[in-house]
Amino acid sequence: MSEIVRKKGDFVKQDKQDRRSRRTRHLVHSAMTELLLEKRYEAITVRDILDRAGIGSSTFYAHYFDKEDVQIALLEQMLERFSMPLSQSALEQRFLPSLALFQHIHEHSQLLQTFLRVRTDEKIWEVAQTALSQSIERTLMSSSAERSSSSVPLAVVAQYLAGAFLNLLKWWIEAEMPYSPERMDEIFRQLALPGVQAIMQGK
Repeated sequence: MSEIVRKKGDFVKQDKQDRRSRRTRHLVHSAMTELLLEKRYEAITVRDILDRAGIGSSTFYAHYFDKEDVQIALLEQMLERFSMPLSQSALEQRFLPSLALFQHIHEHSQLLQTFLRVRTDEKIWEVAQTALSQSIERTLMSSSAERSSSSVPLAVVAQYLAGAFLNLLKWWIEAEMPYSPERMDEIFRQLALPGVQAIMQGK
């Protein structure tokens, strides 16, 4: 019985630590986001982050090395959308949830522009291309119909779709988003999907 109690106590302790860690990361990410929208990255200090997040330095350094580590974590969080399972969205939009992604970028456009000014553009797009193409390929692989009828390897189809989408997305951002997410989704679908759909249907 004592062994069971001890294990239960360890589980509760671990759960509290996990929740505390998630709360700390949320505070730090929120603080960094606010600061990035207020001033240049170079002008932000770890002390600024600590003061805005309301945490001590020991708590901060238990989770991050420096402010760049925080920025990388924020960027990864933003790009997570590109590697999320596409099952539900793909069913709604076929192969790629382009509308949801355009809307996601539109909602975070100011922060994304900050990242593009500070970090290397190529690296950001490279990470996005890898994550998105892998997610598309997993979605295509989950459909037996797609696997059996496609005349082109699914990895190639995924790379093409991810590249076409990201190139259009990059233009949209650099042009300061002259069209709505809904219009961009319509354009992307008209340009990229007919050929892909024909290939997937074995035509």
